[in-house]
Amino acid sequence: MSVEKVVQQQIEFYNNQDLDGFASTYADDITVHIFPDNTIILNGKQALFERYTETFKKKMYAEIKNRSIVGNKVIDWEIVTNGLTGESTSLMAIYEVDGNLISKVWFIRE
Repeated sequence: MSVEKVVQQQIEFYNNQDLDGFASTYADDITVHIFPDNTIILNGKQALFERYTETFKKKMYAEIKNRSIVGNKVIDWEIVTNGLTGESTSLMAIYEVDGNLISKVWFIRE
């Protein structure tokens, strides 16, 4: 499976609030970082389940505005909207894919 397809599946599961499907696209030892200082904000699949259980209660939706692929990394410019409040935020997400699973993510936010 291509790295783009892995990330696209993850986005589709996210937009459908399908927690099991969403988690299935991530490695067990997933780490999520804030760029540029590389602070880890999520470590491991259990933490992913806990965080996104709460996130999905907000009916979040991500719209991809631009996507680039470099090697095993997918770089997305996303507009993420809270379905309950209508509030949106713009961010960049860098997904690193190894063995058909997302192994690392970096978020760049304003």
